[in-house]
Amino acid sequence: MLSRVSKKLFASITKPASKEYLTEAQVKQYEEDGFLVIKNFLPAHIRDNLIGWANEMEKLPETPGKWMKYFETDKTTGKRLLCRVENFLPFYEDLRELSYGMINDMSGELFREPSVIYKEKINFKFPHGNGFTAHQDQPAFVSFGLKTLLTVLLPIDPNTRESGGLDFAYGLHKSKNIMPQNSDGGIRTDLEARMNWFPIDAAAGDLVFFDSYSPHRSDVNFSTFTRRNLYLTYNPLSEGSYREKYYIMKREMFPQECERNPNRDYSEGAKVFNVANPINK
Repeated sequence: MLSRVSKKLFASITKPASKEYLTEAQVKQYEEDGFLVIKNFLPAHIRDNLIGWANEMEKLPETPGKWMKYFETDKTTGKRLLCRVENFLPFYEDLRELSYGMINDMSGELFREPSVIYKEKINFKFPHGNGFTAHQDQPAFVSFGLKTLLTVLLPIDPNTRESGGLDFAYGLHKSKNIMPQNSDGGIRTDLEARMNWFPIDAAAGDLVFFDSYSPHRSDVNFSTFTRRNLYLTYNPLSEGSYREKYYIMKREMFPQECERNPNRDYSEGAKVFNVANPINK
């Protein structure tokens, strides 16, 4: 079975980029706005499996050397809440096929050249789970000198205003500059206040692509259900393939809690791997 996945990966990352899934108008809209929303795109069997995959990952035990689980603290109750699971593609074949196949190809169409996966995560926002302050993703991707990346959001649960859906700011990715930041890595508050924010309401089956320089944010989950989002990040293949190196570096500099040395300070690693999010440092 693994050989079949490897062949799919090889075919996906070596073929020339061509518009099999997106129109030229959609690609230009992405280039202009810094994000692209495609409604009800995923095949039904993938859409319907997203919940099952997320449920399984939520129950995975915290295990050194495998998947990586990160937590936040509920400001009201002090309870530890699951916030993120990363590095799960080696353990989920169907998700590998999706990530290295169709979504990889669509990302290549937006780059206008072949792409390769850089990292993956599911963000869990439980009821009362904290939001992410306005930020760009690019500051978290500086480790290997990559010039630009894009991330694909696959909603698992409804992204609404109540559940803490995302907002994006139009067109501010074009300069390819990292904006002045607050101490948590978020965009400086006075700059955020002057931006034109566009709220994204999305559901399972939708896809949201966004540039690594595109400002975005989300609010607290005020709903009664957990809002889970799957994110797949890609870079142009011409700039190299770094997924394995990324997770080796993250496990060293900002590991999950079950792998941390209680006598070590991870604050420097948090500056790269914990930008503008509520994960426990």
